[in-house]
Amino acid sequence: MSLLAAHLRRATLQLPQSTPLTSSPFQTQLRFATKKAGGSSRNGRDSAGRRLGVKVWGGQEAKPGSIIIRQRGQKFLAGEGVGMGRDHTIYSKVLGLVQFTDHPFKRKRRAKKRFKKVVNVVEYGEESAVEAMSAGASI
Repeated sequence: MSLLAAHLRRATLQLPQSTPLTSSPFQTQLRFATKKAGGSSRNGRDSAGRRLGVKVWGGQEAKPGSIIIRQRGQKFLAGEGVGMGRDHTIYSKVLGLVQFTDHPFKRKRRAKKRFKKVVNVVEYGEESAVEAMSAGASI
């Protein structure tokens, strides 16, 4: 038997009727995803809070070196008995009571006066500390 005859014989071979179509080796298989395809997101990141703000309020005691305000920029200004760090943190230099007062400043292009808060720490020995606290000059 020649090779050509054997090839033709195999090509014309019919499948038996009892064989289902799914068991055919030429049948393509369907496969479903076990997990839904997820898209990528460019968001989804966040940083921790910076814990900014007033740490010691008006009328409270401040020890030397204690942080009174953490801020970005000069939202509050440093007054008597306090210092300002490189990151604009206001800290106490003396032992005393914290006092907040308003300081007027004028913007360059606006005629209206605005106010910024000035932070002071008044030492205990001074009589002005008692007067300032009784006058209600604190926040």
